Amino acid sequence: MPNRLASESSPYLRQHQDNPVAWWPWCAEAFAEARRLDKPVFVSIGYAACHWCHVMAHESFDDPATAAVMNELYVNVKVDREERPDVDTIYMNAIHVMGEGGGWPLSAWCTPDGKPYFLGTYFPPADRHGRPSFVKVLRTMADAWRTQREAVLDNVEALMDGLRHVDAHYRRGATAADPARLTSELLIAAGRQLVQKTDPHHGGLGGAPKFPSCSTHLLLGRCGRLPFGEPAREAFLLWARQMARGGIYDHLAGGFARYSVDAKWVVPHFEKMLYDNAQLVAVYADAVRLAPGDAELARVIPETVAWLERELLHPAGGLWSSLDADSEGQEGKFAVWTPAQVREALGPADAIQLCAAYGVTDHGNFEHGTTVLARVTPRGSAHEEAALDAMRARLLEARRRRVPPATDDKVLSGWNGLAVSGLVRAWAATGHAPALALARRVGEFLVRELMPPDGKRVARVWHDGKRRLDGTLDDYAFVAAAMFDLAEATGEPAWWARGATLMQTVRELFWAEEDGVGVFYMNASGADGGTDLLIHRPESHHDGAIPAGAAVAVDNLVRLGEVAGDAAALALAERYLAQRLTGAAAGSPFGASTLYLALDRLLHGQTLVASDGDGRDALVAAARAAYAPTLSIAGAWASAELLAGKGPAADGRALAYLCRGQSCAAPTSDAAALVTLISSSRP
Repeated sequence: MPNRLASESSPYLRQHQDNPVAWWPWCAEAFAEARRLDKPVFVSIGYAACHWCHVMAHESFDDPATAAVMNELYVNVKVDREERPDVDTIYMNAIHVMGEGGGWPLSAWCTPDGKPYFLGTYFPPADRHGRPSFVKVLRTMADAWRTQREAVLDNVEALMDGLRHVDAHYRRGATAADPARLTSELLIAAGRQLVQKTDPHHGGLGGAPKFPSCSTHLLLGRCGRLPFGEPAREAFLLWARQMARGGIYDHLAGGFARYSVDAKWVVPHFEKMLYDNAQLVAVYADAVRLAPGDAELARVIPETVAWLERELLHPAGGLWSSLDADSEGQEGKFAVWTPAQVREALGPADAIQLCAAYGVTDHGNFEHGTTVLARVTPRGSAHEEAALDAMRARLLEARRRRVPPATDDKVLSGWNGLAVSGLVRAWAATGHAPALALARRVGEFLVRELMPPDGKRVARVWHDGKRRLDGTLDDYAFVAAAMFDLAEATGEPAWWARGATLMQTVRELFWAEEDGVGVFYMNASGADGGTDLLIHRPESHHDGAIPAGAAVAVDNLVRLGEVAGDAAALALAERYLAQRLTGAAAGSPFGASTLYLALDRLLHGQTLVASDGDGRDALVAAARAAYAPTLSIAGAWASAELLAGKGPAADGRALAYLCRGQSCAAPTSDAAALVTLISSSRP
């Protein structure tokens, strides 16, 4: 009989609706029940595409004996980390306070008011590899609540104090920050640090496992145009090329898996997340600008855009969240090949060529002698590559006859905002029209389905025609950025107005002054959806798999200041950047990459004003295709001061004015000259 999760919007929660565990969703009633029964609360956090979440579910949550122990000793709460990143952040920070690495499934043993006293991740059904069994931990932690209450509460207080120290760590020294120290030297130093930490052979950060780390990857490219930046540029392109060759990239359908379990990008963890691919189309937009004519890089954009539209697009226009790692209960089964399977799909002659190009062997590179496709030979002639393209298309058709992985069919506003921005950048770099068409469609969905008519709020989740939960800072910041990007792409002022309205809400409901330090909170003040149950109001500090909402909000504020003349927005952004990136507050660029991107815009932002007249479209298209990551395209939303006096030439030709702040270079009507001007104006 289904439990309380059967009617939830989250596919992850619904995956557990038939568990014998008496699960509750995150709600006030669950904690009230725990208080009534004086039982501890077991909070289990995961997401629909998580392989180890599936493993623990099959081993423990589906097991009647284990479920009986859980139901007897605990009130059990299931949380989708993607719907509730605020809840996930609190408990993930708590496990880090304990000195553990964290990950999913995240398991938290809590008091009846939700404060953790012990945390872990995956626990096996029997003692194994030095880890105690899940049932043993369940009984031990319940016994501690009954018989060692004082010690438990001491541990609770230590963890709560640790959560406060996490925020204090990111605020340290911020009150003494000096805006005058916001210089290009900060970016140059960041670029050098990043280069030192990148893999010189395979690209990316560190060894195995290896993640796309999109914010850091983008920052490397930016630093490549600064003085002494050639090593950063080379590291950026190596990283992009190696991912495009590796098995982390789906060579049949397009799109990237979440990460590689090895250092060479060959064998992925097979789930495919919207947020990764949303950012990666932006990464490859920069890559094709930095390496024009590189076919290996260029193919990623149309293939990934097609994958997004084919496999993640809801008919209403929003993009779903992810594809699972597992198919038929096995990780990667949908994606891997044996030589015999390739021969069956392609015939013996073509199979020899494709297997040689993509490393398919009898021994394989994955489990049970199977192979993840990864390009292992150099690109051949145009004729050879066209033949391989045709073979890959036939192999994709054969793969479509397999049982596909499950789709997480909830729509998250923030991830869709990231996708809009990535798609717009991909279109701007390549002119690939389907990218802009998809960006517009998703943007229209966001406005229609996730925002009220006044445009002041944005919901986080949409599912089956219903929106729920107030948006987090990520949702507001990412959607606002998407609105600005659509305005610049289409020239339609309504998009810009929507973004500006959302950023006003950010300033009113997410920003606060705490002991003289500017803070962006993850949740709006007065938000609904169970935020009143949170044991701590989490702040937005640093990038993870997605950019920090605070950093994107700051970048949005800089755009509002530079383009629309919003002096208060610009001052707030400058102050936050100074507090977080200078003096004692300055930290590693790895967790603050997006904040450094905002600093780059503050220091080196360019604005293009293109007058009406003959040739305007060619001028703007040329500017967009150039590698100018801090360039904004002004429209009717720009300040009167910026637009003043910038008309067409006397003969009716359009003129392009390239400006920094209110200072503009002499106008030009020549597209090539404009690109040269943009390039020569680099920092």
